[in-house]
Amino acid sequence: MLQIYTWPTKCLNTKSTPFDFEKGVPGYNDLEKFQTDMINLMIVSKGIGLAANQIGINKRFFCIGHESFDVFSKPVIIWNPKIIKSSKEKVIDVEGCLSFMDVWIKVERPRKVEVQYELSNGQLHMAELDGMESKCFQHELDHLDGITFNKRVSKLKWDMAKKKAQRN
Repeated sequence: MLQIYTWPTKCLNTKSTPFDFEKGVPGYNDLEKFQTDMINLMIVSKGIGLAANQIGINKRFFCIGHESFDVFSKPVIIWNPKIIKSSKEKVIDVEGCLSFMDVWIKVERPRKVEVQYELSNGQLHMAELDGMESKCFQHELDHLDGITFNKRVSKLKWDMAKKKAQRN
């Protein structure tokens, strides 16, 4: 049974290693079933992204998807994702995270990213992402690098966001 780990669990600060399709997902011998389980967990948790290390797996993959997205309008797991190019233009927008329930904070990120990733058939794909979809991809990729969104803001902003979450 998959579960989402919350801050400050150690797996959230750990940089993930590349995913190997031959070795598969630890603890699962059916990749399709795993993908369904992970995507369902993201949806039930009302997320638009969920990284492997948020469920305790130290491999480079995450699920992403929302009907408002252009590329990932249906939830999918992408394997070994990379950002190839980021726009110079930045945007500041509010982000939440399934590992930090009820905490919302403004984070600055590049507006657009060009990305590369694999799907479960091992095929390499490229895409250009913008807006919320770009922000979500960057947020999930940060997770795979052991970076949680509280590390993207000042201590003062973080403390204020935590206090607000505790009040709500």
